[in-house]
Amino acid sequence: MSGVLQGQVHFRPARLEDAPQLAHIHLQTWQAAYREILSERFLVDLNNGVPQRTVFLARAIADGSLSVWVVEVDGQLVAWASFGCSRDVDAPSATGELRALNLLPGIWGQGIGTQLWGQVHEQLIEAGFTSVTVWVVQGNVRALGFYRALGFEPEPHTEKTVVEHDEPLLLVRYRLRFELTVG
Repeated sequence: MSGVLQGQVHFRPARLEDAPQLAHIHLQTWQAAYREILSERFLVDLNNGVPQRTVFLARAIADGSLSVWVVEVDGQLVAWASFGCSRDVDAPSATGELRALNLLPGIWGQGIGTQLWGQVHEQLIEAGFTSVTVWVVQGNVRALGFYRALGFEPEPHTEKTVVEHDEPLLLVRYRLRFELTVG
């Protein structure tokens, strides 16, 4: 899907049968977003991980260990986000974590990511979280701009390097504190 979105946009929790398409959206997102940051070998190797990603997502959806929301346009999946409790050992218990936010590259810049974040944000607040974190690969200018525009701020001294496909990825944790209204 490319070009300007037309049609009915619908947000919903993911279903088990969505897992294969979600894995493919993840692949396409990473291959486009990290083209200038990661090696060609790394990006090609991502193709081999689609079956494992499908199994991981299917399990997470089935057992509810991770909340996954999808975006459909005229019945076609175009984006998804996953979130839940923070995995960080230093995080207060009321901290959520945005684990992934993936959109087909053809719909970038059309507001779908912001709308999807709105759905996730609402779910996190309803679940009782008072803040949310997200780990961002340094150098991903698009993602950094997106999260900063939403109000996320980098947390000092949270840089870490993880190795995937024999390639180091420098990550920094960003946090957004929710403004709670008393009513």
